[in-house]
Amino acid sequence: AAPLLFLWRARWSLLLLQILAYGAAATWIVVAYQLVDLRQRSGQPWTVAAMILGSVALFTFAAGLLLNSRAIKDRYPEMGSE
Repeated sequence: AAPLLFLWRARWSLLLLQILAYGAAATWIVVAYQLVDLRQRSGQPWTVAAMILGSVALFTFAAGLLLNSRAIKDRYPEMGSE
């Protein structure tokens, strides 16, 4: 449901999307750590899983940073100036 927030042209929706993106990146990092730990304990290869989930976390974090760009902010009015 989070992508539906792009339909609201308000700064609060943009801020909420940024928070969700950063939270999702943190979640991917935690999941990657847990998966690597599990695979190491069971003696299975873990490097590919770590690279994939690390890349997903980095991509998600970059999406949050891009939501803070001037081009995006210009499309979402500040609170009170709607």
